[in-house]
Amino acid sequence: MSQAAAPLLRKLRLKFIALNMALACVVLAASFATICYMDYRSDVDEVYRTLAITVNRAGERPQLVPEHGPLLPAPDGIGETGDTGNEATYGPDAAMQHDNPAAPSEDGAPAQEAPLAIGSAGGEDAAETGDEQFAPPQIGGPHGMGDNALPVAAYYYESGTIAQIVDQSSAAVPDSLLAGALSLAAADPQTHGYLADAGLFFAKREAGHGLIVAFADGGAASSWQGLAWGLAGVGVAALGVLFLLNLQLSTWALGPVQRAWSQQQQFIADASHELKTPLTVILANNAILRQRGGETVASQGQWIESTQMEAERMQALVTDMLDLARPATTASAEQPTPALDFSRLVEGEALTFEAVAFERSLTWEAAVAEGVSVRGNASRLQRLVAVLLDNACKYTDEGGTAEVTLRTEGAEAVLSVRNSGEPIAKEDLPHLFDRFYRADKARTQAGVQAAAPEGYGLGLAIAADIAQAHKGALTVSSTAEEGTVFTLRLPLA
Repeated sequence: MSQAAAPLLRKLRLKFIALNMALACVVLAASFATICYMDYRSDVDEVYRTLAITVNRAGERPQLVPEHGPLLPAPDGIGETGDTGNEATYGPDAAMQHDNPAAPSEDGAPAQEAPLAIGSAGGEDAAETGDEQFAPPQIGGPHGMGDNALPVAAYYYESGTIAQIVDQSSAAVPDSLLAGALSLAAADPQTHGYLADAGLFFAKREAGHGLIVAFADGGAASSWQGLAWGLAGVGVAALGVLFLLNLQLSTWALGPVQRAWSQQQQFIADASHELKTPLTVILANNAILRQRGGETVASQGQWIESTQMEAERMQALVTDMLDLARPATTASAEQPTPALDFSRLVEGEALTFEAVAFERSLTWEAAVAEGVSVRGNASRLQRLVAVLLDNACKYTDEGGTAEVTLRTEGAEAVLSVRNSGEPIAKEDLPHLFDRFYRADKARTQAGVQAAAPEGYGLGLAIAADIAQAHKGALTVSSTAEEGTVFTLRLPLA
């Protein structure tokens, strides 16, 4: 690869990697966001389901919902009327509990501890537990909390009076939040929702003259945050692995570009070299003619003939280069061409080169099946067949054999051109159809090379491009026993 191509390919490689990494980031971000959202929605749905179960159970047990007093009204400022106080009192025997909230029992055991406080204010200002005749919910074992594993605080709310339903509660809302949260929940037209200011989920239902409201902490639906951090770590690791893979894949993906660039540079260099020789000869001949301007034209004939010959060589080279460019640009135009008699075309070319073979004392054998038709451009296919027959005559040693065979195999027309002589080296076979490639030393003897006209190494490249443009294939094999065989396969018309 040339130094000029290196920066361009490096930029292409960087763009390839950047594009793949950006696409991977978008896909991972979208996937992880979807996963986190689904996890969040699952948690929220579970919270609402638990709250709904709590309020439904409480509403189905009338003894938990006082139908009449004595209920102790909320302390001054708590409820619907204004600011919150320092504590809330709950249950039918609220007066006694309010006066002695943590009195020990008769047997000396400490009073029931307050449930876990939930909500934005934490547990610093938690409410009292409620009526002493209610036992705290049990957890674990065969009588575990089941659907109530989520900390829930359930309350009965009626005309500013609050009573905690202890049997359905595993937590408590702080006094500083309770009255306001109940007022907001009661005013909300929905049966469930989220109170952003209090940081509480709620669900409610009517019971008697009041409401049963259940609360759950807003953090109950925050497990997605830990999942997001975990997925972020996985994403970073995945991007690192993908980056390493892209370094390898970019080299592989840009391989054809690099080869095409190298072939283009080599083609330009070879074409320049081939054109330089005839141009140098023409310029030298013109310089001699100018120096001998006083001589007659007849005396300068050798220089004029040399100039003519080199000009014809240049013309042939330019024609070959145009032929190499034509299949790629006219393949689509050649596809709808009508069927042509390929047998007649091959017979005509075989007859033309039979005279060439006779002059070189070669044994010429032709076996052409009749009625073989293909679709394509007649002049282009004629050029292809001529290249193969000329190649066979050129590289067959004197007294050798050249064979031309046309047959059908299935849905294909198969043209085989075989010539005896020195086989082609295995290392040269893959490059025979490369432009400007010549393997004369491996294919000819000294006498044959001297007799063979010099070529440019474009003939087989042209033939392969024509075959590909006609949806066919041109292959070669070479052994000491069979000689060299070029096989052309084209679809039948």
